Amino acid sequence: MAYRQLFVIVATPLILTVGWLVSRSVAEEENQAGQRDPVVNVDYSFEPVTETYPVPGAKAYPMPDPDLRSDVRTAKTKNGDIYAGAGKRLWKSTDRGETWTASELPFNSGGGFGILAGDTFILAYDEPDNVGTSVIRSTDYGNTWSKPVALDIRPYDFSGGGWSHVYQHPDGTAMVIVTLRHRDKYSKWDTPEGGIRDHIFRSTDGGRTWGDRTLLVRHSAESSILGLRDSNKMLAYIRHQRGSLPLDPPDLWKRTGAPSKESIFVLKNGLIAKSFDGGRTWKNLRLWGTYGTVPGEIIQVPDGRVAVLWQQRYPHHKIHIRVRISEDVGRMWGRKTYRLPELSGYPSSVVYDDGTIVTVCGSATMNASSEILRDTLHAVRWRLPDN
Repeated sequence: MAYRQLFVIVATPLILTVGWLVSRSVAEEENQAGQRDPVVNVDYSFEPVTETYPVPGAKAYPMPDPDLRSDVRTAKTKNGDIYAGAGKRLWKSTDRGETWTASELPFNSGGGFGILAGDTFILAYDEPDNVGTSVIRSTDYGNTWSKPVALDIRPYDFSGGGWSHVYQHPDGTAMVIVTLRHRDKYSKWDTPEGGIRDHIFRSTDGGRTWGDRTLLVRHSAESSILGLRDSNKMLAYIRHQRGSLPLDPPDLWKRTGAPSKESIFVLKNGLIAKSFDGGRTWKNLRLWGTYGTVPGEIIQVPDGRVAVLWQQRYPHHKIHIRVRISEDVGRMWGRKTYRLPELSGYPSSVVYDDGTIVTVCGSATMNASSEILRDTLHAVRWRLPDN
């Protein structure tokens, strides 16, 4: 008993000190990020778009009606089968997107689905009331799943609620991007703690454990990342969204394309960022197009070209998916944009070695009053056009 009491006396201050150091390090990270809000110095010099064309040869395949909103994340196994996590369903296609079957997921994915090397399935899902995010894994193609592993979101008290991204870097590190925020400070954009922000959680043991969390950028959500082949360069496409800040240029709302200076969100734009250290720091932030160019994803085809697919969400009754291409791994972007047929939701794609792309996307048909008339789900098979 005496030894136990001595352990409690000695260990308790140590535990409290470690907890204080963890919370302090996160606070310092947030304060540093708050001092360099990226939009103030963001590059607005993106090459202007001149024309929009339909993607030649693209073919859409309807999937069984989901009868609900489905924000999809798509991946493929070693043999080329496609799996798409959407809501509480796991869709599967063995013929490159032409036909699909569905099984039940144990939790609502809300995005949050991906496949690691060795065909290990990962599902990141939000806990009830968004008090946290947990991860489960499957090694038998989604037939059975592991016990949940909770992500450490401290000091935040709200997580998820967005389109989480599961990704595996070429060095083998698995990553999950989750949106974190303080529930009571969501709209206090001008405070270090306010707003929304995506964090990257990492796993080096095939998704069994998760940690090594780093901030992507402030005021970010529904981000997608990609490591480019034969390079240490990563690209991120970020949903950058917030209200006005004291240091904003007076005409920021005009630059972003916001409806007015008094808009609740002066920013709801795509943002391109680069990383050269495995996603730990992100630089060269560049605003992407007009207001409402969110969310989106980045893909790379076998010939090295890179493309961004994004939801052009306004006006709501004309919502659609666009594509823009870079011939030099994201330095410059072609002035043409392309439009994919049938799709209008959150796009997620797989790329085959022969250059074939299959994009799965939920689509909400809306009227001019932003009322949802019908939810559908489609897969589109296509190839990247020559610029």
